[in-house]
Amino acid sequence: MKGIKFKDKPLGKALVEYGESPMAVVAFCIVVIFILAALFASQLAPQDPYDLASLELMDGTLEPMSESFSGSIYVLGTDAQGRDMLSAILYGIRISLSVGVASTLIAFALGTSMGLVAAYKGGRFETLLMRVVDLQLSFPALLIALVLLVILGQGVDKIVLALVIVNWAYFARSARGSAMAERNREYMEAARALRLGEARIIFCHLLPNVLPSIIVIATTMVARAISTEATLSFLGIGLPITEPSLGLLISNGFRYLLSGKYWISFYPGIALVIIIVSLNMMGDRLRDVLNPRLKR
Repeated sequence: MKGIKFKDKPLGKALVEYGESPMAVVAFCIVVIFILAALFASQLAPQDPYDLASLELMDGTLEPMSESFSGSIYVLGTDAQGRDMLSAILYGIRISLSVGVASTLIAFALGTSMGLVAAYKGGRFETLLMRVVDLQLSFPALLIALVLLVILGQGVDKIVLALVIVNWAYFARSARGSAMAERNREYMEAARALRLGEARIIFCHLLPNVLPSIIVIATTMVARAISTEATLSFLGIGLPITEPSLGLLISNGFRYLLSGKYWISFYPGIALVIIIVSLNMMGDRLRDVLNPRLKR
């Protein structure tokens, strides 16, 4: 293979077509900004919001742009514990993106591998795998995640594992469907005629040709994983208070909404909506570039 092509397009041409949509470029830039904010949260945050020694209860529930007890300014206000909301959001973005990206990458590797092997080998393994996939996808993903977390408990590793179990089936079904259309093409027949190993045929020849459609799913699946984690944390069964995500920050401020302290939930909620919408817009544009027949 001379490199991955997107529906017979060179990579460079596909990137140029992606850049023809201003909204898609804006969405990409927003995602990059969020990633940088997550990577450098400890350097960008004015305060370590989870260092108890740096918190001052006298600064609890201060409004945005209020002056702190020590004289500094809280741009987005504070929560009931006196934590700077800007700092809490930066750390929350790090947790949310870490959970979303890690669970998607693992689900991608697991589901894609199983889907490709099933499509290439066929037989009983393919039948069994697709029955398991169909059975899992017949249940709501959130319900499965709820049950798993009740069993596994709280923690970043637990919720990543739950999201992998929930999401791998989407990749397996997509990879198997794309590979079915590729497995009998000329380049596959040539690879088999050369007596190449099955693993080499599957992962060096078949995978690059089904990868574009799976990339689209992976982009939107990160957003799906982030929103699922936020929902679970909001319900109190996702991440513990010591590892707060954007969903947990929203949950912490929900009780104060009726008293007018909107900023504790509002700003983390805005950040969550922006990152999910941006990832979905990227996925929509990638879908249009990789499969022009789906353009609206």
